[in-house]
Amino acid sequence: MMMKQLSMHVTDLCNEKCGFCVVGSPLAKTDSVEYAELVQFLIANADDGFESLNLHGGEPTIHPRLMELLDTAHVFGYPEVQIQTNGRRLKDREFVEKLKERGVRLFVISLHGADAHVQDCLTQTPGGFQETIEGIRNAKRAGIPVRVNMVVTRMNMGQLGNICRLCVELGVDHINISNLHPVGSGYFALDMQAPTVAETRAHLLPVLDELTGQGHRVTLEGFPLCVVQPYQHLAIEDGSRFIRMLYQGEVYDNYDQFMDDQTREFGGPCDGCPLRSDCGGVYLEYAERRGWDEFSAARAGLAGTAADAAV
Repeated sequence: MMMKQLSMHVTDLCNEKCGFCVVGSPLAKTDSVEYAELVQFLIANADDGFESLNLHGGEPTIHPRLMELLDTAHVFGYPEVQIQTNGRRLKDREFVEKLKERGVRLFVISLHGADAHVQDCLTQTPGGFQETIEGIRNAKRAGIPVRVNMVVTRMNMGQLGNICRLCVELGVDHINISNLHPVGSGYFALDMQAPTVAETRAHLLPVLDELTGQGHRVTLEGFPLCVVQPYQHLAIEDGSRFIRMLYQGEVYDNYDQFMDDQTREFGGPCDGCPLRSDCGGVYLEYAERRGWDEFSAARAGLAGTAADAAV
């Protein structure tokens, strides 16, 4: 069944400074987003059958008119709201309750470290880790489901298992693990922070073994499927969702299709790959900077898996 979601980038600004930020919030000095444009987008799509409204940024919880925006969404009949956030403002339980009263039914919370040392270094926000953890706890206390999103970097890849175990301990409902998309601030961090294909597989696959073996809900986002096989079925971009997004004045009528068509590509190793029809490809900047040899090795691994299965 197709999930239909309306999505809005509500602010460029953020209270963290992640060096791999896909929207480049650490570089933003002023906000390019006009509040009136957000309201107009809500009104224009109010009768189009969207099941949920997703708010993201930047950091949407620092928007000075967030409560007003949520009230407007309620007036125009959006059945539920999801907020993508670093969770720091959720340390305030009263703030969480106000969001719940205004229809927030899911928090998608960024968590990139299992401890303050790694998380606060990645976000360049001393004290942020503890606030995020308290925010997750408060969301769960309020009865609001939490999906954690973590971006795999060279700084945290050795902690992936511990991050996921922390999520389980906190009662997180869904763990989404994302490939680093090297645009925005992330373009400058690619060489230092983006793991190689071999590094990704070495650290990610054992974690997926553990999580799926224990029955936890886990998904993958932005990875070429050869990199995550045999867990390619966990890819979130599987054609089962339709997202219409407003981002800095531009409307993207099918976000997943846009990402596949405009931000990712296929190279020589992809020719004839059995996973290609379902795969979004490799981020343009990654292929430009590191080439395709890594993916030749990943493709060879696929061939080995197929041969083993045939025996």
